[in-house]
Amino acid sequence: MKVTASAPGKLVLFGDHAAVYDRPCIVTAVDIRFQVAIETSAGNDIEISTPTLRAAGHLRRTTSDKLDGSEPATAFVEAAIRQFFSRHARPQGLRVTTDGPQITYGLGSSSAVSAATVHALAALFDISLELRTVFEIAYAAVLDVQRTGSGIDVAAAVYGGTLLYQRQPRQIEPLETPALPLVIGYSGEKVSTTNYLSQVAGLRGRHTAHIEELFDFMGKLVNNAHTALLMGDWQTLGELANIHQGLLDALGVTTPQLFLPIYAAREAGAYGAKLSGAGGGDCMFAIAATDQQVAVRKAINAVGGTVVDLATGVDGVRLE
Repeated sequence: MKVTASAPGKLVLFGDHAAVYDRPCIVTAVDIRFQVAIETSAGNDIEISTPTLRAAGHLRRTTSDKLDGSEPATAFVEAAIRQFFSRHARPQGLRVTTDGPQITYGLGSSSAVSAATVHALAALFDISLELRTVFEIAYAAVLDVQRTGSGIDVAAAVYGGTLLYQRQPRQIEPLETPALPLVIGYSGEKVSTTNYLSQVAGLRGRHTAHIEELFDFMGKLVNNAHTALLMGDWQTLGELANIHQGLLDALGVTTPQLFLPIYAAREAGAYGAKLSGAGGGDCMFAIAATDQQVAVRKAINAVGGTVVDLATGVDGVRLE
């Protein structure tokens, strides 16, 4: 028997970086999906194949007692299997195949693969897990590999939709929002989230009081953005995004590859624009009225960005 599960990527709308320090944030699941197919095999051999995702043609062979994550291409799958077996099933042999687009745009592929692995294992062993449990296992797996992170991308992968999320005290609140008028742009540069989290952690260590106040301000922006989202007040949401971007500039995580499309989108008529996630590269987004979106798209492409057409608020982890 083979079971295949998939999970979406994510776009952080508000609360980037502050989410790591227990402030609220808002995230939406985007329609870039990552699949994990799993079947049992004899003995305790674990075979993990990544024919397209992360490392083309990579094959990892190990055993259920040696899931050490020593190879980056399969580290998140191994961590998810290890966490699942430690809680819900007896370790045994598996054949695992991951799939997804080779260009992931920095939109949470690792967390999506972790969530899909846990969901597929639960189905394979006929174990009923609530979404909250899938989240906790997948988040533990991500922390095993990255050592840090808010869990916001895991929440989006598991629950889907658009969420208000807070790490501690844990809050995962699905939001009933109108369709989001977003234009998403890719900077062309995939970066390490962990490196930028470490950079901000170092800044916070040197200027603790100031950075904590900045994170508190981000939390207030999230609360106001929450209200604007529910009302479909896109002008206010855009203005809040611009303010938020200024705070991210203060953290030192904006690069020219992000700065140019953000400002080009604003000049082309967007209500607002900001980076999404850890910064340094990956994606930005603009909030723009329908009649401005063509101009915004052209402006992003004109300065070297790449517009990425992805639906938002999509389904979370599911069986295929």
